[in-house]
Amino acid sequence: MKPHKLPYEEFRYIYGKVPRLCIDLVFKSEKGILLAQRNINPGKGLWHFPGGTILLGESIENSIKRISDEEIGFSICNYRLIGTIEFLPESNPFYHSVSIVYMVESETEKFIPTWHNKDIKYFKHLPDNIVIEHKRFILENDLL
Repeated sequence: MKPHKLPYEEFRYIYGKVPRLCIDLVFKSEKGILLAQRNINPGKGLWHFPGGTILLGESIENSIKRISDEEIGFSICNYRLIGTIEFLPESNPFYHSVSIVYMVESETEKFIPTWHNKDIKYFKHLPDNIVIEHKRFILENDLL
């Protein structure tokens, strides 16, 4: 089965009933931590880790590469698991999601904002308008 994205209404229906498995990507350099500003709902305008849903039939490795390409235009050369984040439905608009978080490296530091994101940049100090679960993860794991 070739992985494919669900139509939005089907996505909302399914993930309104069961948890969603996602990947979040952490890019860190001497410039700080890379965050993207969402250009779409839910969470439009919030800064976040580039990330997304693992598609049915898609390996984790392929998901990491696809999400990096779709979200910021980076090609990944290395990645390692650094933790998980749980998003509970009563505290956020992202449904009940569980993200597997990977520290990733790229061969280039050139990134390309895609339709998902209004802006992408490195931060040495966290912005006020950040996804709260990502802020908590950054602080708890001393990523800055």
